[in-house]
Amino acid sequence: MLKHNQRPPAFIIDTTAWGGGTICYSFENVQHKNTSVVVGLAVILALAQFLFDPISSIRQLMDIASVRSQFSDAHSKWATAGFEDYSFEIHGRSQNICIVDAQIKVEDNAVTEVKPLNSTSMLMPEQWADPDWGNEIFLCDYNHFTIPRMFEMFEKTLQNSPTAILEAEFDPQYGFITRLEDGIFNSNGWFSAKATSVYNEFQVSNFKLER
Repeated sequence: MLKHNQRPPAFIIDTTAWGGGTICYSFENVQHKNTSVVVGLAVILALAQFLFDPISSIRQLMDIASVRSQFSDAHSKWATAGFEDYSFEIHGRSQNICIVDAQIKVEDNAVTEVKPLNSTSMLMPEQWADPDWGNEIFLCDYNHFTIPRMFEMFEKTLQNSPTAILEAEFDPQYGFITRLEDGIFNSNGWFSAKATSVYNEFQVSNFKLER
């Protein structure tokens, strides 16, 4: 047993049997080296976090895995319910290209009425799609706003560009999408210090079953 202030003994490795010599180490040297390694690793990890922010990227991948699981459960809920006639309000935008803010009525899983929330009159069917972007951007055509087509769009995004999903929420009772944001995710590292860009976003509220 070591006494107070007594230095730990050295240990000796004899390598003469393999043509070497005798190597002597002290515990103090070993402890010092271990401390240096730990400090070095800590500095490297801190620098990597500052420059590239891998923690945010890992967290986003975990969020996507969670969204996949939630989507599967939500889709099953909706399919089991079998609703085809319903109404809801949708609020959203696709950057500054298309803005949607309307009450939608759906019959037999097809849009039948579109009433802008800031108006007392219905939109005519020929006004439902943006003439320039209706075939290109989901939110630029009111014909797209049925729950099954929203699920189809979401599933394609998950398959083709899963990292584009930034936020997603589902109705706990019926499973339909209540909130969605997609775009380009950017971490907060020095080399990627760009704000996350939201391209499309919408919210569904006041869902009601019809008939």
